[in-house]
Amino acid sequence: MSQKSLEKQPNRQRGLRTLSPSSDDRLLVEYRMFWRKSETMPAAEPVAAPSINSQPTNEFDRVLDTLGTVLRAYGEYAFDTDRATASDVKDSCSELWREMSLGPSKSSDPEAPSRAKRRDYSKVTRFFDGQRRQEQEFVIRGIGNLRQTVQEFAQCLTAAVAEDRQADKQIEGQLTRLVDAVGGNDLDAVRQEAAKVVSLVRNAIDRRRDREKEQLVHLGAQVQALRSELDAVRTQATLDSLTQLFNRAAFDQEIDKVATLGLLLGSEPCLVMVDVDKFKSINDKHGHPIGDEVLRAVADNLVRHFLRKEDFVCRFGGEEFAIVIRDSAVDKVTARIERARSTLAGTPVRTAAGPIDVTFSAGLTALVPGEAPSQWVERADRALYAAKHQGRNRVIVFPAKDAESSTGE
Repeated sequence: MSQKSLEKQPNRQRGLRTLSPSSDDRLLVEYRMFWRKSETMPAAEPVAAPSINSQPTNEFDRVLDTLGTVLRAYGEYAFDTDRATASDVKDSCSELWREMSLGPSKSSDPEAPSRAKRRDYSKVTRFFDGQRRQEQEFVIRGIGNLRQTVQEFAQCLTAAVAEDRQADKQIEGQLTRLVDAVGGNDLDAVRQEAAKVVSLVRNAIDRRRDREKEQLVHLGAQVQALRSELDAVRTQATLDSLTQLFNRAAFDQEIDKVATLGLLLGSEPCLVMVDVDKFKSINDKHGHPIGDEVLRAVADNLVRHFLRKEDFVCRFGGEEFAIVIRDSAVDKVTARIERARSTLAGTPVRTAAGPIDVTFSAGLTALVPGEAPSQWVERADRALYAAKHQGRNRVIVFPAKDAESSTGE
């Protein structure tokens, strides 16, 4: 078989499956044996079999990129279960991606088997299998609790109806006997039958009252448990799993509400857009886990300076944050975000990779009464971009009067 004819064969026939760095020695041996069988291979142009540690092909790069995308998406949209928090799941995904992309840390033991230093792709399979099992059990258990509550409610209702029907039959029979006694003109018999009717009715009312109390207490406990679960899920759905700030969905609801009520608040609602300076270089230099530590530090810094109940701090997306202040003046909000900026810039963030100098840029603007939320956000973004363009690590204010004049034109 000639070299030219070999090059025309598809990869799977040429043994190129061994190009993956994770292939074992058996596949490598098969690859070499394949080439030894080709007696027509020119001796002057030997084709070296790729080693285990050879660089990945473009196809392998695409596979790794896909794996990384899946891991990041899975971590980003994780949710709390009774065994793991969403933040823990995201950290595990980040660590798996680091190991799959860079390889595991080298062993300090020189006699450690070479296989231990290779990427263990089975860890990803075990992680997904275990995590999905936990999530499935958690969801099934929640659905089971809801189903049980509905079933108990139905059982209580059925038992109540059956008991009421039995009591109604007894009362109806006694009323028939009372009517017969009245027709016989026997006063003693009438009094006896009437007393029995009263006794049956009173007993029925008492039993129903006691039963309602018991059922209400029991069903109330079940509903309270479901309400707690729903509140936890609702809260989790509005929180960013990494920073525990509100997420983008919660921000959209908040800014719509504030913009709609802007004319009625009697104050000057303000919006601050914040972006971590040169965050990509932090990720590139130290890795995503360290980048996550930096984002959490920035989030904590913002929360410490915007503590009021009316202050709404959220992670807008990536390394960008947003703050909605319902009732304050622009100068006061400017002073608060300036303090947050100077505090962060003056204190390096402590991370597992050591202290890192971190700064952020911010754009601030007040709400123009009657404007759409998108216009408000767009104006704050323009102020933020101006802060970036002017050298970063600064706060730029977009005066609302300028927005009003441009709107008037």
